[in-house]
Amino acid sequence: MKEGCQLGESFNLYKMNKIKLSKIPKTDLDYIEIYAENLKTNPELFKQQKMLIDSQIKSSRSFFQNRFKGKDFKTEARIYLGERGLI
Repeated sequence: MKEGCQLGESFNLYKMNKIKLSKIPKTDLDYIEIYAENLKTNPELFKQQKMLIDSQIKSSRSFFQNRFKGKDFKTEARIYLGERGLI
């Protein structure tokens, strides 16, 4: 999210996820702090976050397995990530 984004949009996101606002978020760090506070106490948010992370892991695994099928996985993956400046 951009610094100083539209507060109306932000409040809609918080309503959808039933996040309690302890302060009015103004920066990206404010959003992170509020979400972390709510993640500790709201099991639904924890489940949602776990599903998202598991889905990302599954997608990444599938992508790399298909991309480097039949090749030296470690070498090819390092080359691929290096070309994109990720390692």
